[in-house]
Amino acid sequence: MQQPDRLRNSLATAVLLLAAPWGGAAYAQGEILEEIVVTAQKREQNLQDVGLAVTAFSGEALRELGYTDSIDIAAQAPSLNIIQFHPSVTNINIRGVSQNEFADHLEPPIAMFVDDAYVSAMGGAHVQLFDIERVEVLRGPQGTLFGRNATGGLVHFISAAPTEEADGYASATLGNYGATQLEGAIGGGLAKGLQARLSAALDKNDGYLENAAGDDLRDADSFAVRLQVAWQPSDTVDVLAKVHYSQDDSNGNAYQHDATLQNALGLGERIPDDEDYNGFGLGPGTDFNGYRDADGDPFAGEYDDSGFFTREIAGGNLRITWDLNDSVALTSVSNLLGMEKDYREDADSSPFPYFIFETTQDFDQFSQELRLHGANERLNWQTGVYYLNIDTDVGGFFDLDFFTFGEGDDFGQVVNTGGHDSTIKTKSWALFAQGEYDLGEQLSATLGVRYTEDDRKADYVGFDNFGGGPNIPHSGDLGFNNFSYKAQLNWRSGNGVLAYAGITQTHKAGNFRLGIGAPSLLTPHDEEELRSVEIGLKANFADGRARLNAAAFFYDYADYQAFVVDPTTGVIAALDIVNVDAEAAGVEVELAASPFSGLDLSLGAAWMDSKVKDVVFPDGATVRNTELPYAPDFSFNGLARFSWPLGGGTASVQADFNYSDGFCFSVLCAPLDREGSYMVANARAQYAFPGGRWSLAAFVNNLAEEEYRLYSLDVSGLGIANDIYGNPRTYGVTVYASLR
Repeated sequence: MQQPDRLRNSLATAVLLLAAPWGGAAYAQGEILEEIVVTAQKREQNLQDVGLAVTAFSGEALRELGYTDSIDIAAQAPSLNIIQFHPSVTNINIRGVSQNEFADHLEPPIAMFVDDAYVSAMGGAHVQLFDIERVEVLRGPQGTLFGRNATGGLVHFISAAPTEEADGYASATLGNYGATQLEGAIGGGLAKGLQARLSAALDKNDGYLENAAGDDLRDADSFAVRLQVAWQPSDTVDVLAKVHYSQDDSNGNAYQHDATLQNALGLGERIPDDEDYNGFGLGPGTDFNGYRDADGDPFAGEYDDSGFFTREIAGGNLRITWDLNDSVALTSVSNLLGMEKDYREDADSSPFPYFIFETTQDFDQFSQELRLHGANERLNWQTGVYYLNIDTDVGGFFDLDFFTFGEGDDFGQVVNTGGHDSTIKTKSWALFAQGEYDLGEQLSATLGVRYTEDDRKADYVGFDNFGGGPNIPHSGDLGFNNFSYKAQLNWRSGNGVLAYAGITQTHKAGNFRLGIGAPSLLTPHDEEELRSVEIGLKANFADGRARLNAAAFFYDYADYQAFVVDPTTGVIAALDIVNVDAEAAGVEVELAASPFSGLDLSLGAAWMDSKVKDVVFPDGATVRNTELPYAPDFSFNGLARFSWPLGGGTASVQADFNYSDGFCFSVLCAPLDREGSYMVANARAQYAFPGGRWSLAAFVNNLAEEEYRLYSLDVSGLGIANDIYGNPRTYGVTVYASLR
């Protein structure tokens, strides 16, 4: 493969950066670090014995960090961004790989798993982190064992399982913005070979976005419950059944209002405060309706429509493990998942009824995996079959009221309404196998392969009162088949050092873009393929008081699925996904240490360089290379925690931070899309009372009130942009009680 000089030099730099910390690591570390057992290769292994770039959080670590939401983990995981402009849609980005489109029917390239089951809907990716055993973040393509659309990596949430001994906890958090979070769990043995665990969580707040014209927005009102039953009918069979339910009922969303115009390339820019938009005479710095948000506060505005967000998620999971003999086991994972979601937002973020946007989704998913796992003195292997069926009914609707093109102040003179009602059916099956074979005492080889077939069928009806003509149904069929593979060498020194080097190729199936309008905006895009070359190092040193994990990678993308917006058309239908080639190279380093008793330190760093090739700009004439979205050149995260005995209990204080260099929200990187560097810092103090069953904590998040954007959509054809900011400063107290 021919590589451009820039990326070849970048990869060489990555290798040097990776090697740099080896010789100069501090040897004055102290306390032994927590050992975490992960299932990143679908078998239990110590984190440091897995030849993958993995960041893992134990349930206790999540509690100590104060993480209560799935998006929180991004703060201390290198190269991970979780972009949520509303719980309606959550996009996960790892190493610049993401699906930053917001359509409900699309599957993301970062796979999300909950208790060994794949969650295909982005609208179901936002979960409350309650009663969790651990979270695993796998960076890089996972095409063989996990496979499903995991070109960029995956995030796996594992619930705390039932135990034989009576166990449980309760937690309550109160904070500003009327925040109330309650959670708890109780469980234990019911009879010989039978255990159960019941968990629940409640999350409410009054909203972070102050609305001078009505109800505050970005509020929360959610509830979730989970019941697990474990059964051991014999010494060789384990059964774990789970049912779960959650609901949300809150206001919709709005954005920081920006009045925009288009530059010569057709890309959006903010209108200067002293410029009259296109000479309409509506005043300097205003949008089509003569409105300008001049307060400078990204958490306040005037929104005429509070919108709504209702969602119900229900499902069940059945995992059966059968030890066929001393060396071979059969595992079955069956999963059912359903979701109903309705969402409406004030998309123009102004006091005028200019632009309303709504979506609906009725989603059902079934998956079944069967896998055999075996091991002997030299070989550890797995093979299996996977089936997935997804049925989703989705709808979109917009209402555009062109006030300035009407008569007088009568909204409704010129109204453009449009939308679509569609059904997408997906069926997929796969065969896979992977094994790790010991070539010698220190060297092993990993080989894996997966064959996948995907079929999608779309039925679509679009409507648009400006489009004219009848609403004629349209349909489409797509089919894909693909081989994914992995080949890797692993070297273990025998004294806590693992080095690995390998190549992986995987894919993400193509899909349809369901445009809003008529006569037909049903457009397909092809599958994307990613080939990754990665080298890594994992090392424990200083008598186990310090740990260094590092990885360097090079990505070669064929037909990368890029989300683009053509703002020159002035309609919401001008959103699309196009296939273009791309490349990326990067380095990640994680260092954790306990220099002495009571002090814990961790530091993460990532460097990345990317190129998306031959992107066509909205002017139709300009073709340029750009960068992957949400892919800053540098990012850093760190944490320091100190604990000490006090009054028979334990006191602790901690501070953590996350720094991001500048990046773009889309491959077009319009001036509206460019986000500058920022750093978010948090602080927490806690006291665990004597006996360790009770604790009291106080916290402040976004300590310095950093204002930074999570998302931006260039809709300058309508004279606006959709900007959403990260949460403002929040603070509160948490009381925790363990029942054991």
